[in-house]
Amino acid sequence: MKKQTLVLYYVALFVGAFIYWFFTLIPLNFRDPGFFMHFIFFVFLLLLPFLHFGIRQKFRENVRQAQRNRFTPNPPERQQMPQGCMPFLRQFGGSGGRIKHAFSTRKLLYIPLVLVVLYLVLSFTGSPIIQAKRYARLINKVEGTFEDDIAEIQFYDIPTVDRESAMRLGNKRMGEIADLVSQFDVASDYIQINYKGRPVRVTPLEYGDIFKWFNNRSNGLPRYISVDLISSEVDLDTIAGGMKYSESEPLFRNINRVIRFQYPFAIVGDPMFEVDDSGVPYWVTPVLSPRVGWFSGRDVKEVILTNAVDGKSERYPVEECPIWVDRAYPSDMIVTQLNDNGRYQSGWLNSLFGQKGVLQTTAGYNYLALNDDVYLYTGITSVASDSSNLGFVLVNQRTKETKFYPVSSADEYSAMASAQGAVQEKGYVSTFPILLNIEGRPTYCMALKDNAQLVKMYALVDAQNYQATAVGNSIREAIANYKVRLAAQLSSQDAEETVTAPLETLSGSVADIQSVVIEGNTLYYFMLEGEDLVFSASYGTYEKLPFLKAGDDVEVEYRSEPIGGVYMVESMTSGK
Repeated sequence: MKKQTLVLYYVALFVGAFIYWFFTLIPLNFRDPGFFMHFIFFVFLLLLPFLHFGIRQKFRENVRQAQRNRFTPNPPERQQMPQGCMPFLRQFGGSGGRIKHAFSTRKLLYIPLVLVVLYLVLSFTGSPIIQAKRYARLINKVEGTFEDDIAEIQFYDIPTVDRESAMRLGNKRMGEIADLVSQFDVASDYIQINYKGRPVRVTPLEYGDIFKWFNNRSNGLPRYISVDLISSEVDLDTIAGGMKYSESEPLFRNINRVIRFQYPFAIVGDPMFEVDDSGVPYWVTPVLSPRVGWFSGRDVKEVILTNAVDGKSERYPVEECPIWVDRAYPSDMIVTQLNDNGRYQSGWLNSLFGQKGVLQTTAGYNYLALNDDVYLYTGITSVASDSSNLGFVLVNQRTKETKFYPVSSADEYSAMASAQGAVQEKGYVSTFPILLNIEGRPTYCMALKDNAQLVKMYALVDAQNYQATAVGNSIREAIANYKVRLAAQLSSQDAEETVTAPLETLSGSVADIQSVVIEGNTLYYFMLEGEDLVFSASYGTYEKLPFLKAGDDVEVEYRSEPIGGVYMVESMTSGK
C-alpha cells in the first residue's frame, strides 16, 4: 500500500468515525461499555493496513519458496498446495514495496484481542456473583410511619388524571388551535412534576415533519402543554423567545446532541422536560457514574440543566440540585435499584437458591406529589408473587430519599380487580392506582374508564382489606361511600381493638342522622349538636333508632377508639 493510499485510508477512517459519533452520541468514556467495544473495533481498523502488509509479505515468501521447489521432485510444500494456488500467490506476491519485519508488525494485531479480554474482565468486576452486597447498597431504605409521613388529603386535592387521560386532554386542546396543529405535534413525554404546588404533567410540542421544521426553526417551538392532574385544566403556555432546543430538532440544536457536544466525556441518561417556577422550560439530564465494578451499578452523581430557549447548560452535584427540579433520578433506575436491594441483601447464591427474604417490586408504579416533590410509589412483595404486598416504598425523585412502609396489603392489581368487580356490569377498566391516606388508612385510588378511555367513575380500595371497596360518580361521592365501607367492613384485627377500647358516654341533641344499607344491613350515622364526632349504630342497638330525627335528645355509650373516623355505638337511650 502506497503512502498516499495509507493517508487517505486514515483520513476516511477518522471522518467516518466522527460521522458515526455525530449520530450515535456515544460518550467518550472508557467506563461506558458501548464506547469500550467501539474503541476495540476502531483499533482493529487502525491496524488493518498492517494486516494487509503482513499477508502480502507472507505470500511473497510462499512464492519464492514455490519457485525454489520447481525443480525439486515432489516437494512436500507442493504436495500440500491446492490446485490453482500458484496464480493466486503470484497475484499477491508480485510488484510493490517490501515491508520489512512483516512478522513483527503483525503482532500488533494482538492488541484488539487483549482489549477484548480486558473488556470481559472489567465486565466481570461488576457481576452480582462477586458484587451482590454493593448492588444491595445502591439504594438505602429507611422505615417510615404512614400516618406521619403522608398527610390526609381532601377530596378536592386528589389527582384523578392519569397519564393516558392527560395525553387525551392535551391532544384535544392542541387540536382546537388550527395554526398550531397544522405545524406542530404534541410530544408524548407528559412528565409529572409539581408546578406552583400543583401536580401537573408537562410536555413540549414538536415539529410536524422536516419541512415544517425548516419553516419554523428560526422561531422555535412556541408553546408547551401542561395538564393539571386535579382539575383536568389544560394550558398551552407560551414560551418567550421560543424553544430552540428540543428532541425534535434533527441537527445541531437537538438537545441530545447539544449535551453531548458540551459534555463529550459524560455518561448521561435521557433528558427529561421540566419547567421552573417561572415557567421557563428546561431539559434535566442525569449524569451517571458506575458504582459497582468498572461498568455496572450506574447511579446519578450530577445533573445537567439546559435552558430549552438558549441552550445554555449548568452542571450541579445531585445533592445541590435546585429545589424546583422534580425528576433528577430516572424512574427505571430507581425500580432497578429497589429490585437489586431486595434481591441481593443475603448474597447472590441466596437470590437463586433458597431465596430467603428475597423481595421485589410489583409490576407497576405511580407518582405522588408530597411537600412540593414528586415521589415514586411502588409495592414491595416476595418473589413468590402471591398477590399481596409486604409493604410499599416512596422514593423522592430529586434526592432519592427512600422510605419503606411495612404495611401488609393487597397488591395493586388485586385492588384494581376489586374496583372493576364493583362495577362489573358496566365493563369499566381500572387505571393503575395511586396511594392516599384516607381516615388514617393506606388507600388505593383509581379511575374507572369505559372502552373509549373516558373516565366514568372513581374507586377507593382499602389497601389492607381490599374487600372494602367504594365507587362513586365523583371523587367526593367515592370518598363518602368509602368511609361508610370502612365503618361497616372491619378487619378482624380492627374489630378486636374496638372491643377492647374503653366505653365513654355522651349526651346531646341529634344534629343530623342518615341511614345506609350495606349488604342488606342498615346502619345509622348521626352527629350531636356541638360535637364533631360521627357515630354509627346498627338497627339492633336501639329499637327507636329508625324514628329518631334532628333535635331529639339522646344519650350514647360508644367505644373511645374510632374505626375509619367513625365511633361505634354500643347502646343508647332517648334523653328526657
